[in-house]
Amino acid sequence: PGLRLRSSVTLVGKTQGGPRYASSLGVADRLISETPVAVVDLETTGLYPGGDRMVELAVVRVDPGNEPALLLDTLINPRRAVSATEIHGITDEDVADAPTFDQVAGNLVAALRGCVFASYNVYFDAKFVQAELSQVGVRAFPPHLCLMYMRPMLGIGAKCTLGDACRSHGVTHQSADRAADDALASAQLWRRYAPTLAERGLRTFADLARQRAYKFTKSFNAEPLGEDVCTRLPVGTRVKPRRSVDSTAPLHQRLDQRAVALGEYWDALMSVLADLEVTQAEVRYVAEKRQSLAIVEDDIRWLH
Repeated sequence: PGLRLRSSVTLVGKTQGGPRYASSLGVADRLISETPVAVVDLETTGLYPGGDRMVELAVVRVDPGNEPALLLDTLINPRRAVSATEIHGITDEDVADAPTFDQVAGNLVAALRGCVFASYNVYFDAKFVQAELSQVGVRAFPPHLCLMYMRPMLGIGAKCTLGDACRSHGVTHQSADRAADDALASAQLWRRYAPTLAERGLRTFADLARQRAYKFTKSFNAEPLGEDVCTRLPVGTRVKPRRSVDSTAPLHQRLDQRAVALGEYWDALMSVLADLEVTQAEVRYVAEKRQSLAIVEDDIRWLH
């Protein structure tokens, strides 16, 4: 389920159990434990790829046997007015001298090279990354998975915000809606899932796809970005991490208490709406968030 097997196969020999075939299935038959993963997080001016643009991008690479490494962390000038500042805390002034996406596109594809693309809400992040890459001539996109859906996929929890997942799995999460912090926390979640994958005998991406037929599992037929894509775009040297805007004060000190609450409730809404289906349990989840954060009715209407 979730995997469309290609019909082209080549007979390469025989084994005791019958013929052995060489097939091209992307990463489907690769070992999860031996495949590098690039965890991506971004902030945007809104919800619609193409019209809205990125304002911040971070990539954390998780190579087998190594600690997660932050390879890319930068604000991005969207060449339009910044909106949703109430959610992510980024202003027009912050991005005025930041690089544009085309100036860091080479850095992004270099960080993604050979990896499975992962994010906490891949249906949102992947669409924006695809839209931005297409503007610089990159049509290929790597296989991808959603760390939010890994919880129900592995039977270890329901969909929830990144902050709630981190609390559940004992992961330190510094600042919500800050791309580098969210990507680093998401990378640690991926590592937390590894023991469960091993316990359940889920060795390959095809094994994972058989758990539940989520849409992203179809991408396991694709190959990671290779040398041909990565050498097409130059790696830039001009980046602007958000810490260069304010290297000492965490996000909650730059925003008032209302903005922090709105950001957390926004994350809850995004987690519930990711698959465009809302269950009664998810309705209760956002209602509890609303109550715990003491968000007023006018703000709720605005966010919805």
